Amino acid sequence: MNVKFFSASRTPPLRKGAQALAGIAWIAAAFCGPCLADDSHQVPLVEFLTVMTAIVSENQGDYEAVKVFRDLTPASVRITVSGEAPDDSGEVREITVTRVVRREDLRNAKTLRTYFHEFDPQELPGTAPMFSAAMVNDVRSTGQTHAAYLEIEPEFGTTVVSRTMTGTLKRVGTGPFTVTVPVNGEPQPLRVLHVAGRLADDGDGADFDYVVLDDPDNPLILRSKGPEFSTSVTRIEFPLPAAAAGSLENRLAKDRQALVYGIYFKFNRADIRPVSEPVLKEIAGILKKNPDWKLTIVGHTDNVGRDAANLDLSRRRAQSVKAALVERYGIDGSRLTTGGYGASQPQAKNDTPQGRARNRRVELTRQ
Repeated sequence: MNVKFFSASRTPPLRKGAQALAGIAWIAAAFCGPCLADDSHQVPLVEFLTVMTAIVSENQGDYEAVKVFRDLTPASVRITVSGEAPDDSGEVREITVTRVVRREDLRNAKTLRTYFHEFDPQELPGTAPMFSAAMVNDVRSTGQTHAAYLEIEPEFGTTVVSRTMTGTLKRVGTGPFTVTVPVNGEPQPLRVLHVAGRLADDGDGADFDYVVLDDPDNPLILRSKGPEFSTSVTRIEFPLPAAAAGSLENRLAKDRQALVYGIYFKFNRADIRPVSEPVLKEIAGILKKNPDWKLTIVGHTDNVGRDAANLDLSRRRAQSVKAALVERYGIDGSRLTTGGYGASQPQAKNDTPQGRARNRRVELTRQ
């Protein structure tokens, strides 16, 4: 079985060394309906679309990974997945895997390869890390779709396909359904398809269950369950135009306060991970555009760990954000103050990965 990632949350570390990155999967989906009837793109496939996932593995425990979509061209999409994981010595390190997916495969592939190793080639033609438009359209029109799932294993610095399981995934329920996921910091009901079925190889198979965005142009797997793995998207972010009502600048201008979820930290530390750079750049740009603004930066954590440690961590993380804005983007430090509240001001319950993800955040207030 592939070894996967946990992230910068205070999640318990994996029990084995990690070299692979997982896709997105399931935690007991709770559906609501009715959903939107039109074909609008609630989550557009755009530059810097970012998907945070919580993953539960029977072998490795709980962890998180961040998936970022970049370099969208008519021919391909580049997906970078990063997370923190301990190596064989138990040392936690950042691992990043990049996958270039052909647009043709996003349209037509029915072979799922949702796990990647650092030593894999960037292009894996004929496969996709998410459902394809053809699979979504099959389910829409016939209530089912053919699917193949590649189970892979690392072997002497390379990857081998240990088995290919194929079969039919059938729609569950009559729908339409929605699943609520935080999108740009706000809980949003997303229109989904729910499919399940048994995929097998020479009679030996496993049950699979997927919840997928009901959008042929961006059929992200929001939740899924398969042999020895179970994961769920905990939040989604994508850039909004500066003029949009929900943009960071407009929220600060109108409400004087905004929650920021696109800043990620190393596990149990205040070090900012590289995937956070677009949001830091956005904050710096807003401050340069509005030279009379001053901001208070406040950190928040989930409730995993001791209260005193969480309080200290939240304060140090806020200080790290200030330092990045000052040192990397030239913002005057006198315009920024910092603080932290640990786990004392949760946005959601801490009893689910989704809730804990909402509680780990940075908050900006315009003075």
